[in-house]
Amino acid sequence: MPALFTKKPIPLTDVKGSSYGPTIKAQLDEERARKTSLEGRGIGIVTSSGALATLLFGLATFTRGTITQAHLTLTPAAKWSLIAAAGLFALAAIAGVLSNLPLPYNEALVSALKDRTRLAEWNKTEPIEAARYDAELNVEILDSARDRNGLKAAFLFAGILLEAVAAVAVGIAVYAEVSGL
Repeated sequence: MPALFTKKPIPLTDVKGSSYGPTIKAQLDEERARKTSLEGRGIGIVTSSGALATLLFGLATFTRGTITQAHLTLTPAAKWSLIAAAGLFALAAIAGVLSNLPLPYNEALVSALKDRTRLAEWNKTEPIEAARYDAELNVEILDSARDRNGLKAAFLFAGILLEAVAAVAVGIAVYAEVSGL
């Protein structure tokens, strides 16, 4: 066949799509880091809610006194605010745990990766198609990660909100007690 009719392969660097792969990969890396961050902050909510709830129980024990010591009487507003705060701290801790659920994140199937390493596939001289395949695979994984991380973020947001409301309830209880002095 004359050289006039042979198709010269286009280098990957000369294709517009070659710049998309690193961008997609960077987004995927960022989403994986986001997952780790969300889960770490979720554990922080569990820890802080548990510690604050423990302090509330310490306060409740203090107000109960002992056999030889009279107990302190809480106003009804303080009592119900502390009960609400304990419940809210418990719900915040649950939300923190839920943000750490081991959700199924889509990853590349091993069978698909094995197909790509078969000799016939490996020796193909189409780097553009290979790069497109990799980008397509990473976009699918990214889509799954963003979906699952969105759910984790919602649980995290709920936990933070519940902790904040619980802190307000504690503030109301303290105000109810201090304002009567």
